[in-house]
Amino acid sequence: MRTWYKPLITLNQISPSDVILKDSASVIDKVATDVAREEAKLSSVLNLSDKEVLSIDDNATQKSLEDLKVYTKVIKSEITGQKDYEVPIINKIDLDIQIRIVKMSDSSFNEFKAQLESNSGLKEDIDPAIASYVAQIATLSTFEKNFFLNEVSRYRKDYALEKKVKNLVGESFFTDFKKIENKKLFIAKLFSIQKKLLKLGIVNGLPKSKISANIALLFPELNDLELKLTRSIILNTTNPNIGIDWRKVEEIESQAMESVKDVKVELPLGTVLAKKGKRVLEREYYYMKNLNLLRPKTDWKQILHYTYVIYASLSLFGLYAFFLEKKRYSAKRLFMIITVVLGSQAVISLISLWGISKLALVPLALMPMMLTLFYLPGIAFFSATLVSFFLIYSFDLNLWQVLPMFTGAIYSIFLVQRAHQREDLANAGTKIAICQSLVFLCTVIIAVRNFNVSSVLVITSLYALGGILSGFISLAVLPYLEATFRLLTPFKLSELSNPNQPLLKKLKEEAPGTYQHSLNVSSLAEEASNAIGANTELIRVGLLYHDIGKTYNPDYFIENNLGKPNPHTTLDDPAKSAEIIIAHVPEGVKLAKKHKLPQAIIDFIPMHQGKTITNYFYYKAIERFGKANVNPEDFRYPGPTPNTKETGIAMIADSAEAALKSEKELDDEAAVREKIDKIITSRLKEGELSNSGLSFNDLDIIQESFVKVWRSQNHERIKYPEEPKEDVE
Repeated sequence: MRTWYKPLITLNQISPSDVILKDSASVIDKVATDVAREEAKLSSVLNLSDKEVLSIDDNATQKSLEDLKVYTKVIKSEITGQKDYEVPIINKIDLDIQIRIVKMSDSSFNEFKAQLESNSGLKEDIDPAIASYVAQIATLSTFEKNFFLNEVSRYRKDYALEKKVKNLVGESFFTDFKKIENKKLFIAKLFSIQKKLLKLGIVNGLPKSKISANIALLFPELNDLELKLTRSIILNTTNPNIGIDWRKVEEIESQAMESVKDVKVELPLGTVLAKKGKRVLEREYYYMKNLNLLRPKTDWKQILHYTYVIYASLSLFGLYAFFLEKKRYSAKRLFMIITVVLGSQAVISLISLWGISKLALVPLALMPMMLTLFYLPGIAFFSATLVSFFLIYSFDLNLWQVLPMFTGAIYSIFLVQRAHQREDLANAGTKIAICQSLVFLCTVIIAVRNFNVSSVLVITSLYALGGILSGFISLAVLPYLEATFRLLTPFKLSELSNPNQPLLKKLKEEAPGTYQHSLNVSSLAEEASNAIGANTELIRVGLLYHDIGKTYNPDYFIENNLGKPNPHTTLDDPAKSAEIIIAHVPEGVKLAKKHKLPQAIIDFIPMHQGKTITNYFYYKAIERFGKANVNPEDFRYPGPTPNTKETGIAMIADSAEAALKSEKELDDEAAVREKIDKIITSRLKEGELSNSGLSFNDLDIIQESFVKVWRSQNHERIKYPEEPKEDVE
């Protein structure tokens, strides 16, 4: 078995031992072979002719033809006066205004579009002309407005091209062009001239004077005026289309190098390839590599053992990913995983540059700590296993050397799962340091017969320091990962649940009834979450924020009414009332994004309602207008439906809390169970829970959990006897 006392021999480093041939050998002299191949490569390039490597670039040819089409189009429109942007797009808009908008500067046009899309009214310092344009366009329907803006954007591109062409050819060009008798024939002739020039080929760097002379030489039939106009157009539209075909050059070089055979040398018995304490030279290094002398003899038993462990790890991860882990991985979460793994690899590589002997300092536990904090313990285990084998095979370490770090990494997963405060990470680092040190001392006792005590103590210190670094680096890096990827950790959830958070304070002050409702729903959902093994902390915090959109119009929600007149009665419009109620979802999402809440918390805002209908106002509208005249989609929440167990529980808990609170006659446990069952059945029929991952067994457990909470809140109380009154005579 290999140990750290048989180090790897590396190029240009001090050799740790003598390497002497025990038999004669025939080997490839890589240095001499490389020199011969480079000489052949250089010779092949020097002997090349232009015809072998020059070729016509079809893309450059096509671009020249496209440029000429653009120029001729502009010339035609300028001569005829028929310009696309001078044709009305929509008759409701004055043509003069349309043309002015087309000819606006980019900054003015962007201000115009921004003002048109704004819902906050005109700015005070806006250009009066732009304000008048906005006023006119605002009168159009949404379809007409979009169509007008799309067409204007297209015309602006045409106008920009027209200005560019005019600047290049000059105003005098159009005056001269009008003197041409047969303009259509002349334009056709321009294309023929350009195609002929491109077919002959224009080399990059060819002076324009040379191209101009070639036009006069190749097309003598052109009169002076035609020649002048042709030169003006062709020189501005024709691009070089001949260049070196570097692929052909590379092919010729490769063929020349491949034709050189390996240079072999005979090494006699006793040849010294490396001397202990001396630098390993390039020629001898490749001799040793060719003879497989850089590493100790292959231990097939060990290789089979490693292969077994690799496949076992992969199988465990496969089982985890496909059978145990149901959540979907967002792009942010996947990118975070890649960042953490690559970051850990980068730290390992930096330490290896310091010295292979210092790899005991590697903070391998850092990676699983980070991934576990983001609720990915399975991937943390798999990644730690993967990086451990990376250490073994990339740095010629053995299992005993990596075992302390690997053990510390696995131990860190269990430590971090119990962490509730950021300071716990530093404490975890200390425990990992102790773990790694003890495991290393055990491996020394088991695997090493004769060892130097001072060397063992130094290496033990490195393993301990690696564990401590894992804790402190994770503590330093975690806030940046949370902010960058807006993903949740237990610490972030704890911070978000603090009543002093700005959004929760806003909810409590502006919509106190909704705040109390959020607390009640959160309490209800927590019980169910615990019962089915969902993320209880996530549900608790998500439901604290699920109705923050009600701060937008708090008085329109019954829990905030507090005895005041119902504004919906005054409004007397079911559709408008439904619109106000539904608006709390998009307004809540907007508010959450403004305060940079993590996406997992934001998901509770739309998903607790899903795509359900505001039944109360929907049926009110049917009563008034008849079912045939009412579109149910006008009363439907925008969704999406719940896509995790946590958001599924939130939807049921929100409906159950409202139902149990509103129907005071529900004083019987059977009636409560029946009511909750109706809510769950209704959500199932509507398909609201189809993507939540909740099983029928989960739903039964959730129902019982809600009944249990109701029972605890509505238990019978002892009626205390009143103090008897004394008789008064």
